[in-house]
Order: sequence, then structure tokens, then C-alpha cells
Amino acid sequence: MLLMVFVSSGQILNQTQDQKETFSDFFGFSDVSGRRVFSLEQEAEIRIIGGDEAWAHSWPWQVSLTFSSMPACGGAIIGPLWVVSAAHCFKRYNKAAFWTVLAGKHDLDNREEPGQQMVGVAMIISHHGYNPKTKECDLALVKLQQPLVFNSLVRPIDVWNSPLTPNRKCTITGWGSTRENGPRVNRLQEVNVTILPTDVCNRLYLGRMKPTMFCAGKEGGGADACQGDSGGPLSCFTGSKYELAGLVSWGVGCGRARKPGVYTKVQQHTDWMFEVLKDSNGPHTDDASLEEDMCGQQQRSSSCQRAPGLAALLTSKSGELSVGNVSESCPFSWPWQVSLQSAGNHYCSGVLIHHRWVLTAKHCNVRAKEDVAVLGVHDLRFSSQSVPVEKVFDMKEDGSFPPKSDLSLLRLSVPARFSSSVSPLCVPDEDEVLDSSWSCVTTCWGSTKATESINPDTLHQVGLILVNQTSCREKWPGLIGDSHICTHPAGSASCMGDQGAPLVCKKHGAYFLFGMVTWGSRQCDADKPAIFSRVADYHSWITELTEDV
Repeated sequence: MLLMVFVSSGQILNQTQDQKETFSDFFGFSDVSGRRVFSLEQEAEIRIIGGDEAWAHSWPWQVSLTFSSMPACGGAIIGPLWVVSAAHCFKRYNKAAFWTVLAGKHDLDNREEPGQQMVGVAMIISHHGYNPKTKECDLALVKLQQPLVFNSLVRPIDVWNSPLTPNRKCTITGWGSTRENGPRVNRLQEVNVTILPTDVCNRLYLGRMKPTMFCAGKEGGGADACQGDSGGPLSCFTGSKYELAGLVSWGVGCGRARKPGVYTKVQQHTDWMFEVLKDSNGPHTDDASLEEDMCGQQQRSSSCQRAPGLAALLTSKSGELSVGNVSESCPFSWPWQVSLQSAGNHYCSGVLIHHRWVLTAKHCNVRAKEDVAVLGVHDLRFSSQSVPVEKVFDMKEDGSFPPKSDLSLLRLSVPARFSSSVSPLCVPDEDEVLDSSWSCVTTCWGSTKATESINPDTLHQVGLILVNQTSCREKWPGLIGDSHICTHPAGSASCMGDQGAPLVCKKHGAYFLFGMVTWGSRQCDADKPAIFSRVADYHSWITELTEDV
């Protein structure tokens, strides 16, 4: 059993850098950043740290950077696509293709360790001020090929932005040697060190300390960064969570008396780090042409290949229906999917169609100023980029039932930050014909009796075949209009368990939003096709609002 400690989610992340915006603010993971998770048994046991093996997975921001499959350096996760490490790790070998990041690791010898995530490196950006001789600005940002999935074993950490006062106790972690010239260890080690005054560090290192550095250890030796890796984190406790104060940089020997470890002072480099994140195809962009180009592009992962299977309705011996071929989607593979939440609880799905706009079903009854849109989320138990709904725009109704139009446009209070896990879906033109040449799927959270084998908190998917209007009208006499799309019955909310779920169809390499699930049968019914609002019919309304408001 895991004891998980969170702070309230849904905090809005629109601080400026001048207000010391944190990386968890920037990426939208403030509720899990720097928070350790222990089993109840671990929590109850007193543990004195002094160069011992760490509790397994108790430092979830720690990663191992491997060079050609060999462990080489440590690092710390600061965002789904970003790790920070030491620049000297890449002084000789800076080609990204040679490097891999291992997250969620404890035992490097266990290649099949449960919960581990292995991701290739897309880019290595060493600080422009790094000086190999003086070791100044010994810091590098590592961009990953696909985002990490945050959970109890893999989490980010914020940068310590308060003054680093002398005598503060902090912890270094890594898979380094436990003694000078000793072999590397395979299980994660941890050791407590004390931050020493700058004048003491300068005296011990004969004036070699620079403003971008600090030293920590004990003047008498015995606790040092040889227990960690180059580039590994020095984490300090704020009273409620851990924050990243330093990266293992250099020193003399290992645990020698009067030779404490020297660390890169990460807080000195946050402005540069934010610049890199925003300039290197980071999560934020205001480029409208880029926005158009990236709509409908599905996130691909070399480590996860789960193509949606075609829905089938199966009947048990007792007569109960279940939906066949529903599967959990690959994390972040549907980057436009939005969870609409009230008081931290999911109640409807929506779709991001623009950096400021989400489309959902009108019957979801979204409340402006109260509800939030959560973007870039796969598992609802771990929050992501949360943005309040600023205003709700509904289609005008003529009072008929069922309604001819069941759509709402939601204007977000701040623009979405686009990334590999957050991007918009294309909206089809009014004259776009949906026929059998398109491949369609619905994606949603939640569950019903028909999908009780699926985890309701993780996004799941299933392929849907279209049902022609003639057949659909026979099943729903007098209720189906031209503004509706009919599919296999499994697509209904009564079968899948989520209101506002989209009908997403692919052709020529791009996905389009053709439908939003609307009214239907109260129970999952194999004889009743699922009904979706035909989004293309409202293209003009959508365009006018998103361009003019």
C-alpha cells in the first residue's frame, strides 16, 4: 500500500518569471513535484542516512543517464520532456543518439524492473557559459524523445529558489562509488550532507569557488558526492517537499577530510533554463502557423504500440453486455484530449481545438469561472496543465428534444502550452464527407458495467465503425437528423462511461474531430447505435468564435 501525499490540484499556472515561476508551474505538475512516496512500512521506520542504500523508488526525480547502455551520469527530472544534469557529462560525447534516460529505477542490474521508463534523448543543451577548466556553469538540459509518465515512481522536482543558507542539511543520491576508487553500486544510494559557508569552501579549495557553485559535506569527511553520480541531484527539504538545490559537479577525492563535494548552484541558472524550454520547441508557443501544422498529429512512442481495436459488444451467459477490444491508450498519444473537472473530479471529456479553445458537449453543463480544463493528462490520479474555463459559449437552441446541436465552446483563461503531450485536433470543413475511407476511434475516461475491466482513471480507446443514416433512423425513428453521426453502439456514453467523448477520424496522416457523443440509450444497448453531434456542420460557428473573441 502506498501513502501518497498531494497538495490541492487545479492551481493556475500563469505566474511570470519575475514572480519566480517554478518549473512545476511551467509544466503543470505542482501537486507531485518534489514529493516522495513511501509504503506505510517504510514511513513507520526511522532511518538515519549516511551513505546507505535508499528506499526503492523513494527519490522519484532521480534518473540514470546511460551512454551506449553503460550508466554514466545522474540527473533530475524537471518536466515530462526535460532532465537537468551536469555539462561535464557531455564534454566528450554530446551526440544525443548515444544517450538514454532511465527513470523509475532503483536497481540498475534489474533490466525488467517494474515501473521503469526508458526514453531516448532527443537533444542535449549544455550551458553556453560552461568552462571545463574552472567548472563554472556546469549544467546541461536534456530533452527526451517522448514524455515521461508521472506516477508514484517517476516525478519531477522544482528548483530551490530561496537563499542556500549554511548548515542546511540536504541529501545527495546516485549510483556512484561508496568509497574512493571503489566500484560503482547498482542500487540507488543516499547520503546527508551539510551546506558549508562560502568562505569555508573558498578556504578549503584555495579560492577556486565561483558564484555558480557551493560546497557541501563535512569538514571531517565521510559524506560526499562519490555516493552520487556526476550531474546527480542534491535535494533539500522545504518543510513540505523537496527542491533541487545542486548538481554534483566536482571535488577532490571522495569523502576526504577538508575536501567537500562541489555542486552547481541550480538557482543561478533558472533564467537560462526557462529560455531553453521556451526556445527549444518547448511547451509554449504563440506561432499560429505552427499551431495549424501540428493539429491532428498523434504522439508516437517507440516503447508503446497499442493500436485501437474495433469495438465489439459481447454477451455473457447471464445476458450482460461488455465492450470488447477496449484498451488503455499509450500515454499522451491523444494529446488533444481534455479532462473537464469540478473540485478535482473528472465529469466530462473535451477536445482542444485551439490554444485558447476546447469543444465539448453542451449537456456537460460546464461552469465558467468554476470548472477547469486539465490538459496533457493520461492518468486522472496525476494532475497536469490545469487551466480555468473563462467563458462558455453554447449553440442557440430551438427547444426541441433531442437537441439538434449539443455543443459548447469553452474559452480558457490562459493559452494552452503546446508540447508533445498537449496539441490541438483539426476541425473538418463543412463540406468534408465522412465515409468508410476514414478510420475512426473514440477515447475517454470512466467506466460502466460494460467496461468494468478497464481502469476508469486512465485514458482508453476503441475503434468504431460508422452506421449509415438509413439504418440509424430505423433504430432511432424520428430522432436522427443530418447533424448527427451514428456509430457502433459501443461508442455511447452508456457503454463507455464518459460524457463529451470525441469521435476522432484519421485520413492522410492527420486526425479530425468529427463528433462529440451526445444523447443515447440509458443503458448499453447492442441494438441502439451511438449518436454523435456532427462537428463539421458547426465549422462556421466555431471559426467565428475562435477568431473573433
